[in-house]
Parts: sequence; structure tokens; C-alpha cells
Amino acid sequence: MAQDKNSGGAGQIIALVVIAVILGIGYVALDFYSDGEKNKAIAESRGMQVVQALSRHKLETNTYPDALDKLVPKFADTLPKCPGSDAFAFKLNGNDYTLSCQNIVFKTQPYTYDSRTRGWQG
Repeated sequence: MAQDKNSGGAGQIIALVVIAVILGIGYVALDFYSDGEKNKAIAESRGMQVVQALSRHKLETNTYPDALDKLVPKFADTLPKCPGSDAFAFKLNGNDYTLSCQNIVFKTQPYTYDSRTRGWQG
């Protein structure tokens, strides 16, 4: 009978440990998600500054520049950076372009603005 009592207590301890591990994993996942959402908002805000500078460049020259650094100083005082201080990746494809920040969503996926759709995704 004493042995049954001890095995019941051990089962409860195991259950509590499993619950603690699940809660810990949930907390880490939520932290990654929260950071990703915050970084998406920062990337969009800073990215729209670049989009505006690109639009001003196109209005004046009828083309987009082949590199973002050509926006400075006439169309932008400085080039904003992605969260984490990396430069925006810029890819020109004819009359369309994309801007991207790496490691934004869950810190593994790029977050990209597409001039064709005028939206962000990632």
C-alpha cells in the first residue's frame, strides 16, 4: 500500500513537470511571435520612408535608381535600416522593385515590400 502512495505522488510530479515544460515552450513561442510582430511594424515604417524616396526619384528622373544609396542625399537624408541594423535589400526588376529585411518573422523569414502589390508579406 505504501508503494501505491509513492507512485501516485511521482505521477503528479511528472504531470507538473510536463505542464511546466509546455508552458515554457509556449512562453518562448509567444516571445518570438511578439518580437516578430514588433519588427514587422518597424520594418514597414522605415521601409515606407524608402518607398517615398524611391517615388520622388522616379517622379523626377522617370526611373528608379539601381541602388538605394543613390537616393542620398537628394531624395533621403539617410537610408533607414531594418530592425537589427541591416540595410534593406533592394531588387529592381524593370518598373517594379522589392525591399526586404531578413529575419523578421519568427526571426527566420524575410519580410518584403513588393511595389507591384504595394504590400508587405513574409
